[in-house]
Amino acid sequence: MNLKKGEFDPFSYQNLFYEYQLEITDSEINQVLFLVKEIHNSVQNSTYDHLNVLNFPILKNLKKQIISILDDHKLSLRNNWAQLYNKKDNHGIHNHVGSTYSGIFYIQGLSPTIFYDREYITYIKKFVKNELLLFPSYIPHEVKPLEFNEQRLVISFNTTKNKM
Repeated sequence: MNLKKGEFDPFSYQNLFYEYQLEITDSEINQVLFLVKEIHNSVQNSTYDHLNVLNFPILKNLKKQIISILDDHKLSLRNNWAQLYNKKDNHGIHNHVGSTYSGIFYIQGLSPTIFYDREYITYIKKFVKNELLLFPSYIPHEVKPLEFNEQRLVISFNTTKNKM
């Protein structure tokens, strides 16, 4: 657990991103799929503003792994949600105001996340199954409309800095 894969700065000026490989079981994946398929908003199936998926007992192992990583960074989990994208679904350019770091845990799919620096130079983060990407919340990012009929399943979250 807490296998630090690496840290990197895709924009070369202190926007540290972190990658971790996590473990998730088929039962956990099925639970996330079940939860997210029940809620649909205008963009894609998402539990955002409806429920924190990591609070479900079957996902306690995944939550434990994420909390351990956040503890290392002196961060606390604020909110979390699952998102399911299918062909032509997207998530326009946005950032996470009020959060310190945000995370994306890639569960299923192919389509990347695109990040932008202040001058809109892009960094394309390839989808890597079971990888957690932790990144500064102010970095704009998006998911372009999916070109393939895939199920892109992720869990996303926001954090706050722990008070000392």
